Amino acid sequence: MVLKRCNKCIIYTTKGEKLTEARVTHYGETVVLYLKETNIKEAKLRVKINFYDEQAGVIRTMCRLVVRRNPNYPKTPEMMMADCDIQGVTDVVQRQKDIRVRVHIETPFFSPKYGSFYGTINNLSAGGIYLVTRQVLEPDSVISFDYRFRSLMRHFDVMALRAKPEGDGKFGYGCCFLNLTDGADAAIRSYVFKQQQKQLVVDDPG
Repeated sequence: MVLKRCNKCIIYTTKGEKLTEARVTHYGETVVLYLKETNIKEAKLRVKINFYDEQAGVIRTMCRLVVRRNPNYPKTPEMMMADCDIQGVTDVVQRQKDIRVRVHIETPFFSPKYGSFYGTINNLSAGGIYLVTRQVLEPDSVISFDYRFRSLMRHFDVMALRAKPEGDGKFGYGCCFLNLTDGADAAIRSYVFKQQQKQLVVDDPG
């Protein structure tokens, strides 16, 4: 199965012209799209589709669509839907485990040795953070913070692995996450993917 956890895609012509965005449902080998634009009529189409999958990444594909009216409209908001046959994968852009995104998260941190201090997370991945702060940290220092990456506020521990001066009396620390629970890991991965997805949707070359 190509798709793992996907609920959104962008459909293009075979020449790369954007047609519409669509909501994705999939179960086993069955993929059904719900089209946001109403100017696409009932037809059989060969198209390019970029699927935005929270586990697999951005999956670029060639597909064949059978577009038809949605019998559940207006109970579901899309007037048209399409049965989607994924005929080939042309590229997978940045699998989620490799994704690192720029962020600007100002939050308090805590350490038994240094007490409470403020810092800014400028870079985030499922493996760790890049922290900028005025607090001087020794190598291998373990610090913690609380943050809501998804719906639930969670506690995170990180270890400072390397440091470099950032100017203006600040220091940057590359930190790795420690002892993540499955729920915390999933929350970070979901947040990272959605931030990357926003950038890709804006700059998507098709």
